[in-house]
Amino acid sequence: MTRHEILSKIKQAEADAQASIERAQQERDKRIADATAEATNMVRNAEAEAQEYYGKRLADAEKGVQSKKQAIIDDGMKKVNATKSSASGKVNAAVEHLLKEFMGLLHA
Repeated sequence: MTRHEILSKIKQAEADAQASIERAQQERDKRIADATAEATNMVRNAEAEAQEYYGKRLADAEKGVQSKKQAIIDDGMKKVNATKSSASGKVNAAVEHLLKEFMGLLHA
């Protein structure tokens, strides 16, 4: 084999090696891009699921608050009505007491 043939084969081997390296780098870049896209989609899906979960939990909490609020209002109204009933029953006695006191002051 002549020196020219040997140099030619070395150059061809170097060219083949360079092409192989470029293909490997392109494959690496493609895999990185694919992995990045997949990771981005996973993050978006996780964020959407988290937002949905947050919305449901917030709605449940609001229902619980409304339920407790209504129970407090109902309890307060029962107390108001009981106080009102008790006060209504005492109005006549209070009027009679005031009249007696007034009459007592008039005759004094």
